[in-house]
Amino acid sequence: MNIKILIITILSFIGCFAFGQGYKIKVKINGYQNDTILLGYHYGEKQYIRDTAIIKKGEFLFKGDTALEQGMYLIVLKPNNEYFQILVDEKQEFSIETDFSALNEKLKIKGSKVNEDLKAYIDYISNRRILADSLNHLLKNSSDAVIIEKLSKQVNTIDEDVKNYQNNIQKTQPKSLLSLVIAWSKDIDIPEFSGTKDEKDEQAFRYYKKHYFDLVDFKDNRAVRLPLFYQKVDRYINKLTVQIPDSISEAIGYILNLTDLKGDNFKYILSNSLNVYANSKYIGMDGVYVYLVENFYAKGKATWIDKESLAKMTQDARALKPLLIDKIAPDITVYKKDSTPVSIHSLKSKYTVLVFWAPDCGHCKQSMPDVIKFQEAFRSKGVEVMAICSKTGTEEKTCWEGVESLKMGSLLNLSDPNPYARFKVIYDLKTTPQIYILDSEKRILSKKIAAEQLGEVMDKLIKYKENETKQ
Repeated sequence: MNIKILIITILSFIGCFAFGQGYKIKVKINGYQNDTILLGYHYGEKQYIRDTAIIKKGEFLFKGDTALEQGMYLIVLKPNNEYFQILVDEKQEFSIETDFSALNEKLKIKGSKVNEDLKAYIDYISNRRILADSLNHLLKNSSDAVIIEKLSKQVNTIDEDVKNYQNNIQKTQPKSLLSLVIAWSKDIDIPEFSGTKDEKDEQAFRYYKKHYFDLVDFKDNRAVRLPLFYQKVDRYINKLTVQIPDSISEAIGYILNLTDLKGDNFKYILSNSLNVYANSKYIGMDGVYVYLVENFYAKGKATWIDKESLAKMTQDARALKPLLIDKIAPDITVYKKDSTPVSIHSLKSKYTVLVFWAPDCGHCKQSMPDVIKFQEAFRSKGVEVMAICSKTGTEEKTCWEGVESLKMGSLLNLSDPNPYARFKVIYDLKTTPQIYILDSEKRILSKKIAAEQLGEVMDKLIKYKENETKQ
C-alpha cells in the first residue's frame, strides 16, 4: 500500500475518533413520575441548561456528538427543579441511578470513577462534619477545662483527618476534576503573629489576602464550571478588597493576570466584571469599567468581541475617563441670560454643584424644587449651584421659560445659545438631570446624585473635607 495513502488513512481515522467522541449519560430515577429531566451546568455564578432527556423504557438518556465541557453538572427534575450534581470529566459515558425520595442519599453511578470518588468524598466529609458539629456543641456547653481540652483535641484531629484525606486525593490524582474541586474548596492556614490584637488581626488579614489564591490554579479552565470558582473570586473582590474603584480595578487585574489569557476563566472574569461595573448603581464604579476597557479590551485581549462592539466600548470609556471621581472637571464656558460668559473653573466657591437639566424633562421638573431648597440651605457653606440648561440653538429660549416657570431665580442659570461649548459631548449627557459636586479646585467629588440626596451627600463631603484638613 502507498505509504502516503496509509498515513492519510491513519490520520483520518484518528480525526474521526478524536472529534467523533461525544457523551452518553443514562439516568434512572425510581419513583419519579415526570417524563422529562434536564442536564444543566455551572458557568460562573449562574446555571444553564445544556440538554433535555425524555423517558424511554424507564430510562432517560442524554446523548450528543460533541463532548461536554468538563465541570460540575446538574440533573434537574420537573416541575419543581429538584436536582443533584455530578462531575463530568473526559470519560463521558456512564449511568446513574437514584430514588426520587432521596436523590443524593441513594445515588449510584457506574462507569465514572470521578463520580464514584466524589460520592465517597462527600460521604466522608459529611460523616466528619456530623461528628465535628457534635463535639463543637459539647464544647460550647462545657465549662470543665479538662473536658474542653479533650474535646478540642478531638476536633483538631478530625480537621487534620479531613486535610489528609483531601491531600491524598490531590497527591494520587493531581489532574482529576475532584482534585480541582478540592483545591477550590480549601482555605489557606494563617500563621500566628505577634503584637497587640489589632496588630495581629491586621497582619493576619494581609497574609490571608496575599496568599488567598495559593492553592488554586487559574490556568485550569475547568474551574469556571465549578460553583466554588465564582464564590472564591467574588469573595476576594467584594469582601477582601476595599470598595473603591482603584482597589477593585487592581484586584480584578491581579486575578486576570493569573489566568490563561486565551482560556475560559479569563473570558468569564473579564466579561462578568465589565458587565457588573458597567451597570453598577454605586457612584464612581464606572472607573472600573474604564480600567477594564483600557487595559484589556482596547489592547485586543478580548478576542471574542466583534469590532463594532469594541469600538462602542472604547468610545464610551474615552468619554467617561475625564468624568471619573477625583478627576478635574472639564472646563466649559456657558452664558447667563444677558450673554455674560461664565466658565466652571472661574467660579470662586468652596464647592460647585453642576446641574445639567432640560425644561421639557419631567424628572428635571420634579427634581428642581429639591435643588433650589439645597442651594438655599448650603449657600452659606460656600456651595454654588450652576444650573446649565441642555437646550441649544433655536431651542435655547425654552431654557429661560423653564427658569421662570420652575422659579429657579436663586440659582446661577446658564445656557449655550450657540453650542460652542459642546458640553453634551464633554459631559456625556445622554439623560438629564445630571448632577456633579466639585471642590474648590473643581475636582469631581461625587456625581450622578439624585436631587433629593444632595443635602445628605454634601454634608458628608463637607465633614470628610474638614477631617482631612485637620489631619
